[in-house]
Amino acid sequence: MSEQSIIDLESRIAFQEHSLQELHDLVAVQQKQLYDLEELCKLLLKKVNAIPATAGEASNNGDEKPPHY
Repeated sequence: MSEQSIIDLESRIAFQEHSLQELHDLVAVQQKQLYDLEELCKLLLKKVNAIPATAGEASNNGDEKPPHY
C-alpha cells in the first residue's frame, strides 16, 4: 500500500469520526428536547385533569339563557 493510500484512509477515518461525533451530539440534543416535551405534556395533562368536570357543562346546556338576559 502506498503512502498516499494510507493518508487517504486516515483522512476518511478522521472524517467519519468527526461525522459520528456530530451525529452523537445531535442525538443528545434531540433526546433532551424529547425529555423536555415529555415533561411539558405531563404538566399539561395535570392541568387539564385539574379542571373541574362541571366547568364545561353549563356552556353545553342549550336551554339556559346567558346571564345578561
